[in-house]
Amino acid sequence: MPQDPEDFLVDWERRVEQQTMLTAELSERMEQNQASVESRGGEAVVTVDSSGGMIALRLSERAMRLSARELAETVLDTNKRAQAKMAQQMADLVGSLYGPGSETASFISGVYTRQFPEPPEDEEDDRR
Repeated sequence: MPQDPEDFLVDWERRVEQQTMLTAELSERMEQNQASVESRGGEAVVTVDSSGGMIALRLSERAMRLSARELAETVLDTNKRAQAKMAQQMADLVGSLYGPGSETASFISGVYTRQFPEPPEDEEDDRR
């Protein structure tokens, strides 16, 4: 039996309103997302924001004993790991709102994981 046009419009308006609220919540929660990671040797802690930009860097006394090259490599590796963690948090966030198998979750997760892939586990250690 065909749906009444009036019922169709009411249903359509309800779905648009739900989608708008969900999108607003997602946007707000994504904007607030941050990730912090400590370097493997404990020399540095890097925090990135939702765009992957570094917003905080904390260096330990141990960091001061590294050469300039070693310290730079440690910070860069730790930053990459923080970005990858943030990308995973984004995937989890979108999945929790839209469902992990949804097209929206797959698309947004894919964008973040391509932009901020997980670095190889031994990248920092190989340079020392």
